[in-house]
Amino acid sequence: MSDTVFLPHEILTEILRRLLPKTLLRFTTVCKSWRSLITHPSFISLHHRHSPSFLHLQFSNRFILPHRHHHPSTTLRLPSFPHHDYHVVSFCNGLVCVAYGEQCQSIIVCNPCIRRFVTLPTPLHYPCYYTSNVALGFDSSQCDYKVVRISCMVDDERFGLSAPEVEVFSLATGSWRTLDHDITPVCYVAGDTPPGFHDGLVHWVAKRYVAGGWYNFVLSFHFEGEIFGEVMLPESLARTSWVMIKVIGGGNEKSLTVYAVDGGSPCSCNIWVMKEYGEVESWNKAFSFLMSGFCLEVPSLGMMLTDVEIPPMELCVTCSGEVLLLVDVAGRRCLYSLDIKNKSFTDLQIEIGARFVYSGYYAESLLLLNIASAVVY
Repeated sequence: MSDTVFLPHEILTEILRRLLPKTLLRFTTVCKSWRSLITHPSFISLHHRHSPSFLHLQFSNRFILPHRHHHPSTTLRLPSFPHHDYHVVSFCNGLVCVAYGEQCQSIIVCNPCIRRFVTLPTPLHYPCYYTSNVALGFDSSQCDYKVVRISCMVDDERFGLSAPEVEVFSLATGSWRTLDHDITPVCYVAGDTPPGFHDGLVHWVAKRYVAGGWYNFVLSFHFEGEIFGEVMLPESLARTSWVMIKVIGGGNEKSLTVYAVDGGSPCSCNIWVMKEYGEVESWNKAFSFLMSGFCLEVPSLGMMLTDVEIPPMELCVTCSGEVLLLVDVAGRRCLYSLDIKNKSFTDLQIEIGARFVYSGYYAESLLLLNIASAVVY
C-alpha cells in the first residue's frame, strides 16, 4: 500500500478536502481509514465549506453552466421519473430538490455530483382541490436540511381566506411534521410560484383577500425557527390584481428582487429591488421593458427585439448583479443576460426548448453520501 496512506491525519485531511467529490468517492475504496475519513460528517462539512458555487441552469433533466459554454451538460435520470422531465424547485448548497405534480406528492432530494438521492415519504393528501409549493433549505442551528411544503386550498370557501397547510420534512429524522395553523398567515400562494431566496429565508409571492380586493405581498419562511414573515410590496404592486409578480433569488443574497409583468397595452415588465430588506420605502424600480405587439423595447438601452411572442421570463440574479432572462425570439427560447449597471443586454447563445427552467447556485459536495442510495443514470 502507498505510503501516503500513513500521512498525518491533518495533512491527509487538508489534501483530500481540495479534491472533487467524484475523486473522493473513488478514494473511499483505497482503505478503511480513508473511507472513514471521507464519509465522516465533519469532513463532508469541511469539504463543502471550501467548495466554490457556480450558477447552474436546469431544464429537460439537464444541468448546464450558462456562462461556461465549454462545460458539458450533465444529464440526470431519477428513478421516480424515468420517462418524464422533472421540476427542480430549489438548490441548497450541494443538494437539489425535485418535485413532481401540481400537489408535489412526489419529492426527491438528490446530489447530482455523486448521484445519491433520498425519496421523501409521501406528504399529506387533502380531500379538496389544492396546489402545493415546495422549497429546500438549511437549518444551521440543527445542522439539518429541511423541505417545506405549503398547500393552499382552491375551493370557493377557503380560496385566499384561510391559512395554508404547512408541512416540514427533516433529513435528519426522515419524517414530516405539520405546523400549527396559528403560526401560518392567512393567504394564497399560487401553485406555479417559484421560491426566491434571501439570506437563509425562502420567499414566495402571496395574496389575501382584504376589504373586497386582493392584496399582494411577499411571504417568507425561516428554516431555523420554522416561522413565517411578510414583506410589503410597492403600493403599485400590492393593490392590483392584473400583475404577474415573481420573487427572484439573488446569487449574493444581498437584496430582494421582484419581477412584475402587467397586463396593459403596451405591456410593462419591471424589475424591482429592495435595497434594505424589510423596508418598503427602499423598493426601487431598477429596470423596465416594454412589450408592444411583437416588439420588445428596452428604452434605457435604445434597443428593440422583434418577433418576441411573450414577455421575457426572469430566472435569477447572478453574484455579479446580472439578470438572466428567457426571451422568445422568432419561436426560439433564448437566454439573455441583462447587466443593469453597465447597461448591456446580451444574447448568451443558449437556446432552451424545455417549458420548465430553473436556475440557481450549486456547489459540488459529498452531502447525502451516508444516507442515500445511488441515482440511476
